[in-house]
Amino acid sequence: MEVTMTRKNEAGQTLISTAIMLTVLLGFAGLAIDLGVLRYERRLQQTAADAAAVAGAADLTPGGWTTAGQNASAANGFTNGVNNVTVTMNNPPTSGPHATGPNSTKYVETIVSAVQPLYFMKIFGISNPTISARAVATNVSGGVNSSCLYTLGAPTSAIVGIDATGNAKIIAPNCGISDNGNLDTTGNSYTVEASTVSVSGQCLGSHCGSPDVKCTAYPDGTCPQIGGAPASQDPLKGLVPPSQPAYSTSCPKVPPAGTCDFVSAVSSSFTLQPGTYNSITIGKNSTVTMAPGIYYINGPITVGGKTSSAGMNFNGGGTLTDLANPGVMIYFTNGSSINKAVGGGNNPDIELDPMTTAENATYAGILFFQDPADTTTPYFGGDNNSTYNGTIYMPTATITVYGNGHETFNGTVIGFSVATVGNPTVTFGVSPSGVPIPALLTQPILVE
Repeated sequence: MEVTMTRKNEAGQTLISTAIMLTVLLGFAGLAIDLGVLRYERRLQQTAADAAAVAGAADLTPGGWTTAGQNASAANGFTNGVNNVTVTMNNPPTSGPHATGPNSTKYVETIVSAVQPLYFMKIFGISNPTISARAVATNVSGGVNSSCLYTLGAPTSAIVGIDATGNAKIIAPNCGISDNGNLDTTGNSYTVEASTVSVSGQCLGSHCGSPDVKCTAYPDGTCPQIGGAPASQDPLKGLVPPSQPAYSTSCPKVPPAGTCDFVSAVSSSFTLQPGTYNSITIGKNSTVTMAPGIYYINGPITVGGKTSSAGMNFNGGGTLTDLANPGVMIYFTNGSSINKAVGGGNNPDIELDPMTTAENATYAGILFFQDPADTTTPYFGGDNNSTYNGTIYMPTATITVYGNGHETFNGTVIGFSVATVGNPTVTFGVSPSGVPIPALLTQPILVE
């Protein structure tokens, strides 16, 4: 009897020990699974925090850094105030080496906090923890940007973003393309090739992958950010328009005697002086050289019952150049823009350079500047070659390139959208040696 009772007791103890061991093993397994999930979610939060800090640093206007940062975090899956998520933006940072000092307001701190669910550890009474991720970014003024083409318009059903039709080629061999809108690939036989291509909207059409759209920064040529990429901020948002100068001495008439519509004579050569114009027309087969300074194209006005023309226009065979040192800036406003719609007999049709820092520190490096209130479409085209050395800033306009020629933009191009028509080859590149980068053109980088 005693032996039998002892065996029964031992059997009961084995069951109890086994149950305890299984519980402990289950606890360890649950801990491993929950910790793995937490580590994964923490990485996602850090990605959102990094993107938010960079977006905030790209827009240091009052309140802009908060909106930009929280929008970037939301694009990465963490929306402030939703699902127990808090996205806190601080300028300057509240802690760390950049919280104080004379340049602290140039740094943006992001803290992304979220309540992360536990699955197995709840059994042991452990509640859902709050996990935080932190990042700090700043803007490097005058730095070389990773992108040389920005389209700022958000995705819509209209042509917003990059619309490549016909047999167009959009090439950016040494820099990236940042498209806030859609990439419309509907066309005959087009090419979009850049170091990187990021698209916030979606790729429309049937040619969204390599070789039609190719990213040379990746060994296989794929572009991993076609659709859903964080939207870029306007890198020149703080640029202030120039004050209107006096009418140019090259004007044939000035108000109240008449309108300033300059037209170069056929087959002539002329050196144009800076100042205000209502319109400038490069006459047929003529060569116009722009003296250094700011050209303020004021758009149409009516004087004595006559309405002026508008913008900068070209007749067949016309050539426009500058003295190159220190160069020019052409400002468009009040319904004016460039209308380069024809080819010429000379090569190139246009070759322009911006002013240097010594000439004008505010607008150094900027070649074309179109008033954000002026949405007039600029046209770059024709059947010959043109080269634009410097930054093109037309933030609310659809930059349209067409024809059969080559258009080369050496410097950052910023527009609302870009459209190509016909068979142009459009090359975007970084500013050449000796051409200054605008002081406001910044590159946001992570520092913490």
